[in-house]
Amino acid sequence: MEFIRGTTLVHLKIRCWSGEKKASRDNDIQLGANGKIPPQKLLDIGRKKIFPPSALDPLLNRRKAAERACLSDGTRFMGGYAVPDSAVDTIVEKLNVIKAEFYEKLAIFIADFERNKDAWIKDNTEFAHIIRDQVPDKETVEKSFEFTFTLYKINPLEGFEPDENEVANQVLHEIGLTCKEMSDRMLDRKRSISGKNLYEQLDPLIKKLDTLSFGNGRLLKVVNEFLALQISIPMELIDQDHPTFGHVLTFLSMCADTNKLEKLIDGSFSVTKLINGIQRASSTVSSGGSTPVVPQSTQSSLFSSSTSGAYF
Repeated sequence: MEFIRGTTLVHLKIRCWSGEKKASRDNDIQLGANGKIPPQKLLDIGRKKIFPPSALDPLLNRRKAAERACLSDGTRFMGGYAVPDSAVDTIVEKLNVIKAEFYEKLAIFIADFERNKDAWIKDNTEFAHIIRDQVPDKETVEKSFEFTFTLYKINPLEGFEPDENEVANQVLHEIGLTCKEMSDRMLDRKRSISGKNLYEQLDPLIKKLDTLSFGNGRLLKVVNEFLALQISIPMELIDQDHPTFGHVLTFLSMCADTNKLEKLIDGSFSVTKLINGIQRASSTVSSGGSTPVVPQSTQSSLFSSSTSGAYF
């Protein structure tokens, strides 16, 4: 119940016109002799694009920004985002800014509506017949956009409280997605990164785990491992040959993998063991022994996982 008492549910309602219509087999797709299938930019997964997608991108980006704002401190919960009460004012401030930007972009979109419509038809002259009469008037389209948000305090009936470990696992899933993005950026990075920069990149993850833990053992264990990793980072330039690069990359990759994350939670693996293992390997090399260290490219592939944020 501490999770419920200490959080506020933020519900976003953000609607955007898709600029698409369901494709008709009879009118839009001509098979057989002299038949033509529209290119992918017009027809994709049974939907036809009747308006240039790039014109809608600024509005869709504001929707994604609102979701990121809620996830920066909160977690997905009951169709919305459970945000720690301490972060509500900050989240509301961010959402109000994004909402204002959304309607500014909408005004530009509506002002350029006819020009974008005509340009899309001109750019796809051969298939103009499946576009021209399908685009609603701009007044109708404008009504298809909306940006609102509401806040709720939840009071579940006794005996129907949410399972705290299910909530914890959702938080860990979201942390894992961010860790995957961070590890990918590390691998793609060509230049050294300052230890201070790398240290600070972990702050949002630690803050989220800490503020949403509410005494949950799984989250507390992971946040303690993040803290151990953070304090191990030296304040110097770190490249891919630096020992710190390897253990940060390995740790992030483990957090991005559900099964490997459990090893951190149950204590069978830890940041301390990871760092000590690398230090022992380095000592073996410096003393002239054989090298047990896995090459960096191979090491990263061992911990790879499929799963967003500007990191590194």
